Amino acid sequence: MKNIRIVLFTLLALSAVFMTGCYKEPDLLSEISTSKGKVAQISVVWIGTTRTITANTSVVTGLTAAPGTNTNFNIEFTSEVPVKEFRVYWAPTASGTQTLVATIPAGTQKYDATLRNYVLAVPITAQTTAKTARVFFAEIVAENGLVSAQKSATLTTN
Repeated sequence: MKNIRIVLFTLLALSAVFMTGCYKEPDLLSEISTSKGKVAQISVVWIGTTRTITANTSVVTGLTAAPGTNTNFNIEFTSEVPVKEFRVYWAPTASGTQTLVATIPAGTQKYDATLRNYVLAVPITAQTTAKTARVFFAEIVAENGLVSAQKSATLTTN
């Protein structure tokens, strides 16, 4: 009787081990997402000819300028994939309808060793009406066709 219990217990334990070895845990992330590839990342955008930093090391993105002033819209970015082009838009507000200002092919950006990022300066002109604002948006299209998230900066006239 004692030997039968030992054999029965051993068979039960072995069957439990074998049965749990066949169980495959579902991969929930792969079931709800599909990777299409890597995309370029815009670190920050700013307007002006020099990159200005506040006391707490934040980049000053906006600029106030005289109406009709020529300046630059700067795109600071990193990318692990080849870049196809850069797109710059403007809108009267952050949620307004965007108008394409420029499409710049890759190759015009420069690597800034101090910032350890690439920077592209796009010439822009301030609106001619005083005391108005324009929001400029940047996005990057990679060679794989994926588009980065947009970043924006505001140009205000005095």
